[in-house]
Amino acid sequence: MIEKIAKNTAAIIVANIIEMLFNMLISISLARYFGQNGFGKLSFLFVFFFFITSNDNLLIKPILAREMSRDKANAPVIIGNGMIIRALFSLSTVLLLWVTIWLVKCPADIVQLAVFTSIGLFMASLAGSYESIFQVNLNVWYFKTANLSCLLGTLFMLYAVIFLKGNLLQFYILSLIPGFIFLGLAKHYADKFIKPRFSIDLQVWRVLFKGSWPLLLTSIFIFIYHRIDQVLLLGMKGALEVGSYSVAVKFAELFNIVPIALTASMLPVMSLYFKTSRPNFDKMYRLGFKYLLLLIIPVAVWASLFSGEIVSFIYGKQFLSSGTALAILIWAEIFVFVGIVNNAILVASDKQALDPLFTGVSAVVNIIMNLLLIPKYGFIGAALSSLIAYPVGPVMGYFIKTTRPYSSSMLYYSLKPLAASSLMFVFIYFTRNIFWLAFFVSPFIYVLILCLVKGINKEDMKLVRSIIYYPRIKWMKEPVSWQ
Repeated sequence: MIEKIAKNTAAIIVANIIEMLFNMLISISLARYFGQNGFGKLSFLFVFFFFITSNDNLLIKPILAREMSRDKANAPVIIGNGMIIRALFSLSTVLLLWVTIWLVKCPADIVQLAVFTSIGLFMASLAGSYESIFQVNLNVWYFKTANLSCLLGTLFMLYAVIFLKGNLLQFYILSLIPGFIFLGLAKHYADKFIKPRFSIDLQVWRVLFKGSWPLLLTSIFIFIYHRIDQVLLLGMKGALEVGSYSVAVKFAELFNIVPIALTASMLPVMSLYFKTSRPNFDKMYRLGFKYLLLLIIPVAVWASLFSGEIVSFIYGKQFLSSGTALAILIWAEIFVFVGIVNNAILVASDKQALDPLFTGVSAVVNIIMNLLLIPKYGFIGAALSSLIAYPVGPVMGYFIKTTRPYSSSMLYYSLKPLAASSLMFVFIYFTRNIFWLAFFVSPFIYVLILCLVKGINKEDMKLVRSIIYYPRIKWMKEPVSWQ
């Protein structure tokens, strides 16, 4: 089962990397064409897409995946009711968007863009429902294929706007067209697995809300400590500061595709193992922490040393000042990685009621630090606030008996990557003027040190080989219907 999860995760990561490249190309083109001010306006509106997608990932999707995994016969009714709940939630997000616009007193051009943002929010919510169907079947490739076609269409629309010297509003309107095509493709493939039944079942609602109300608070708190800084920056410093900060945020968050892909594969199986095999459950979350920390810690070292070069190369020299924010935010990503896995553990083990405690305190710390640091340090203060707030949850988890094993695992599996990364840091520091030498040699040094300190064992190598020699991805395999 671990190999099956690893292969499914690898497939998702491949798709996510392609998505990341498309998103990155779109982001770079938007930043270069519309500049810091225009990119800042877009980033403010994208905050609400983050709100609805993060809420969906943390609030609705995990509970749906858990319940459909445990009750396959009733899966069509569960997903149908989940889609109705998602529609109601997207409506509340649209209301939040317009209340925020009123409070911040946004200019007229942002108000115009918000009209089409509202349509996009409903579409994003509907897309999340179809993704849940693919997730529980451990075959997200169908959804990813449809999403890649949407991104390709969006990129085409963007270049058309740039070629015709268009404006933000025109891009926003045109970008909705690929979205509608994407939803059609997603529905077509999803119906082959589970065809939703839209009959309101109050028992299903009771189960979903009983399991998800703590995650509602969690998702709100995560939105606060992940995106409230951009809202505060817009109000205190203006769109220019938001634009400078957003490029650092977007690059740092590119790496989130890995823990999201891993937990998409792990959650349905962990939910089952928690009921049937606790040793397998324990082994699975420990391996999740281990592999994610093996990846993100050296990335944080490398990216923090070359943050200025990365930002100026990708987004242009006008964003060079964003390098300092990136150097700070990339270290905060370590706690984002383990936090995503920790959230999946709590959901799979029916302990999601504890999650709002961790995320709530982190959100409060983040707001306080932003209010203290943004007025004086601008977007650098926002980055520092994130670095201070993100570790709060894992530290708190150590002092609670039921979650102490999870926080202990985070700490234990970070020690060897930190040791190997420290020596890699020394090498990069002394060879940083020879970029290509540092770039190509440093990973070998990291892996070598890991092997010497036994941070990688035979089981890990066997798992890697099973992924590398995975014969093929079955793109159009005929699915087994649960109806």
